[in-house]
Amino acid sequence: MSVSPRDRARAAQQQASDPAVSAFVAASAGSGKTKLLTDRLLRLMLQGEDPSRIQCLTFTKAAAAEMSVRLQRTLGGWVTLGDAALAADLADRGLVTNSQMLADARGLFARVLDLPGGMRIGTIHAFCESLLRRFPIEARLSPHFRVIEEADAAAAQQDAREEMLAGAHTPERRDALRTLAGLVSLQQLGNLVQGLEGDRERLRRVLDLPEAALRLALDRVTGADRTFQLPIAWAAEPAVREGAETVLTHGSPEAAKAGGRMLDWLNLGADDRREHWAMWHREFMLGPGARRGLGRVVNKKLSDRRPDLVGIFAAEQDRLAATDDIQRANEVSDLTFALLTLAAPIARGYAEAKLRSGQLDFTDLIGATQALLVDPGAAWVLYKLDGGLDHLLLDEVQDTAPAQWAIAGALTADFHTGAGAREHDTRMRTVFAVGDRKQSIFSFQGADPRSFEQWRAILGGRVSGAGHTWRDVPLDVSFRSAQPVLSLVDAVFAGVDAAAGVSEVTITHYADRVGQAGRVELWPLVPTPEKQAPEPWRVPERNLRRVSGLQRLADALAEWLGRQFDNGVMLESRGRLLGPGDVLILVRRRDDLARAIVRALKVRGVPVAGIDRLVLTDQPAVADLLALCDTLLLPSDDLSLACVLTSPLGGLTDNALMDLALGRPGRLWDTLRDRAAERPDWAAAERFVRLLLARVDFVSPHMLLAEALGPLGGRARLLGRLGPEAAEPIDELLSAALDHAQTHPASLQGFLHWLRRSGAEVKREAEAAGQVVRLMTVHGAKGLQAPLVIL
Repeated sequence: MSVSPRDRARAAQQQASDPAVSAFVAASAGSGKTKLLTDRLLRLMLQGEDPSRIQCLTFTKAAAAEMSVRLQRTLGGWVTLGDAALAADLADRGLVTNSQMLADARGLFARVLDLPGGMRIGTIHAFCESLLRRFPIEARLSPHFRVIEEADAAAAQQDAREEMLAGAHTPERRDALRTLAGLVSLQQLGNLVQGLEGDRERLRRVLDLPEAALRLALDRVTGADRTFQLPIAWAAEPAVREGAETVLTHGSPEAAKAGGRMLDWLNLGADDRREHWAMWHREFMLGPGARRGLGRVVNKKLSDRRPDLVGIFAAEQDRLAATDDIQRANEVSDLTFALLTLAAPIARGYAEAKLRSGQLDFTDLIGATQALLVDPGAAWVLYKLDGGLDHLLLDEVQDTAPAQWAIAGALTADFHTGAGAREHDTRMRTVFAVGDRKQSIFSFQGADPRSFEQWRAILGGRVSGAGHTWRDVPLDVSFRSAQPVLSLVDAVFAGVDAAAGVSEVTITHYADRVGQAGRVELWPLVPTPEKQAPEPWRVPERNLRRVSGLQRLADALAEWLGRQFDNGVMLESRGRLLGPGDVLILVRRRDDLARAIVRALKVRGVPVAGIDRLVLTDQPAVADLLALCDTLLLPSDDLSLACVLTSPLGGLTDNALMDLALGRPGRLWDTLRDRAAERPDWAAAERFVRLLLARVDFVSPHMLLAEALGPLGGRARLLGRLGPEAAEPIDELLSAALDHAQTHPASLQGFLHWLRRSGAEVKREAEAAGQVVRLMTVHGAKGLQAPLVIL
């Protein structure tokens, strides 16, 4: 008898949510992970467990908020349900109901509502922060530490880079700078160091090594050979020379030219050969590790005459490939050593800046918590935690870094040992983890997919070793996607090459939405058109309109989406027409393609939210407001004032500005003040700037911007010209001004410097985008869904 997908999913979820067992759940996308976590919490509480002794750690704030909201909604609904409906709901979650169970379920809402601090549902970083605030002395931290803001962290890292450059007087640092200067910019160097700091403990151990030991370690890892020199003498092997002579004499005209070039190089002296090594290399290799086809030198006729020629030249290619490998290994080792030489002072400077200001970043939170929990001298911290924690629930464990796993392992180390595992101990203690290795975001915040299987074995061994029940439960029924989408995914990963690194078992998905329609369209690749050569001697009087393949794809996508909305395509699953809010476009990265899609959709008139992350200082409305701030700091800056006057804030047209500015005797601001009464638009612009100039020395940056946007009408004018999409950047700028005021003196100049240095990247919440097309990276869209998804 076949089991329906829904029954299959219900049985698996009830097994995993059983509060009497510990479980590790491999849950595919859309298979109900949040519902499973919620059911697990509910069943634990209905079994009589104290809600304050349950800790749930999620991966993101959004996931924690979603779980909290869903829990409150379920408990609130139970209060109002009748006995039959409530019993059916509880039975669906695997509970055997009776009158006492119904009463307990209705009382859970008030019980959770009265819980001091609420349910313990949060991110791993929030948990670490709360733990360190509870035990700051044991963690060797200031009791009043703060979590550093991204903008402050970026500024501190830039200060550390500049300090390193200012102090690069030693031969080691100068050599490192010479090695890297032609390969990376200062900003890219900062990004590389920031990447190294993702695993700060390993970086510290590497930087603590003496220079000789570090070089030796790098050479061993990369396979470098410091005794290696270009084996020029080998190139004079008689067989290779004789082969080149044969090709010159008996080869095709093209092959004869190649043979002549080989002999020219072989006839050079040792020093000249070394200087022209690239010429010899090109005869046999296309690039490092890439070999040329030998058919261009030894054709079939010549091969029949001299069968050994191909082997002679192939042996030379083998020698050159080995040479390339060693040279690349030496280069990688040298570059890595140079990077670490410069990374050490940058990392130290950044750490000292945080120490002086009493701030920690997210990596510090994880590292300090891990050190606190594994330090033998702080064993009583674990004792205190152990007394208040009976059940640990872990979400999205495929993206859990090794350091985060160590924290979870330390928290649960005593769950199934000692008194916690004895039969006379009445406390039931469980560990529950849910995730899917296929969905791992490799290297994100130090995530390592190998830890997924490693810690599944560790936790399972602990539970089983104590004689308790351990379950490995797969969730492979999708409540999100229709069968055609799932069938395509299964077909793609049926190939060995595609599945490698993603899953070690056959990937199979089952659709809960049986009988519901779905469709997958595969569009052909869009080629980049060939460039048309301009006619010689002709003046280029017209634009050739050369459009890239990316732009053609963006235009085609915008046109197709526009037709779907114009023609009123029915969205059968929702019983209404398809709308812009039903569309989610996913790209690999926020690059030219993403910007081209947004631009094409706007040209086509399709409402779009824009890219899910934006650099605040790049937004037109923010640029106008920053130009206003520059003007208020230095009214004699004619360029900034001209930008303000022609912006929506000033309201002047270009012609009005030219009438004012051309032929003026002095500064633009002086001319505007003297001639403001001549025209209403000049008078309005002068009044706007003058009133703010009178306030700039007496109010904070936030208050100054608020006055410019509110009482003086700046927001209305910006939105009137730039459209409603300017509202979010304006609000984010005000929020940034408030954030700056919390940790810095109220200085307009300091605020501008801080904002421009940090870049101020803003993350847009996709769920709050409204009825517009959403465009995100695949990474950023994790956990979201839409009726129409475009990859």
